[in-house]
Amino acid sequence: MVEAADADLLYSRHKAITALFPYAAQQEQSGEHEMLNTFLQTARALQQSRFTLWHRIELFVASILNVARPASMKLVAILASPHLPWATMNSEHLIEPWAAAALAITYTDNIGQAIVDTLLQVASDHSLQPFLPPGIWSLLKKHPLLPPACMGRCQGSTQGVLQAVRALENLEILKSYLLLIWSEWDHLFCYAGGEMCASIRTDFSGIGMEHHRKDLLQQLDLVLGQLDLGLGHLQQHKSSLDEFDIWLMKEQYGDLKEVLLNIDKETINTLTRKPSRLAIIFSLLTLLGKYRNPLKVYMCTSPPVLLAVLLDHSLFISPIHNSSHQLTLYP
Repeated sequence: MVEAADADLLYSRHKAITALFPYAAQQEQSGEHEMLNTFLQTARALQQSRFTLWHRIELFVASILNVARPASMKLVAILASPHLPWATMNSEHLIEPWAAAALAITYTDNIGQAIVDTLLQVASDHSLQPFLPPGIWSLLKKHPLLPPACMGRCQGSTQGVLQAVRALENLEILKSYLLLIWSEWDHLFCYAGGEMCASIRTDFSGIGMEHHRKDLLQQLDLVLGQLDLGLGHLQQHKSSLDEFDIWLMKEQYGDLKEVLLNIDKETINTLTRKPSRLAIIFSLLTLLGKYRNPLKVYMCTSPPVLLAVLLDHSLFISPIHNSSHQLTLYP
């Protein structure tokens, strides 16, 4: 197992490490997974220390994605994609073939993790975001478990990414995005918290959204519970965290929870103030009884309830036919 504490030593040898990637890919294609697994563990350790200078594998990954290759080679490109510096290389030409491979490959938790990590990194760059096909966002609904050190989750909480997700007009994708972004491992980007609060009030308020709010509250309770365990516990999994990170995350996620709880209270108050349909019907019947002329009231028992009132001078009660009822009211 490659440890994050070895990041400085690993970075000093990153040229030699990246030179091994084509060999690791060939080994993977032959069914030998150990070399590729070691390479990816090393990449994750370097990523935690913010060293993501993997441009030396860009051309090799591009050749895998742009040329007809076996599925095993496409898999190698997908797994390596979170470790490419998408924002600092000319990667526009890679996004379409990468997305096509991501949507076509057989889904597993490891593959989903790599895809979502990469997707959020690419989406955080406003110049690359337009090249993402809308269909790739549906993979957020798979809810892959992202690791503590995840560049995509860190970069993906910006206002620009949130706005791109909301523009899809799909509540399930939006909720999935929030569930992935809200984590004890990363605070939200500046101003993103306020933007998310506004989104919750607009997109998840009112009757019929209770199950969405319940899922979001459950995630926030989980995150805040982990933060309450303290810095020492969290640093065992992500050493770069500090006291300020903990304080800021508690503030941001606490504000989001308060917004959701307030929306729940407002919804309950609306329901308790809303008169029942039956009360409305009886109120109408009471008003109708004030007229001197007899009235015929037709009510259909199957929903929705239909009410028809006709002026009539007849003085008899008509027989009942099927499920409709005819009743004459007298002054």
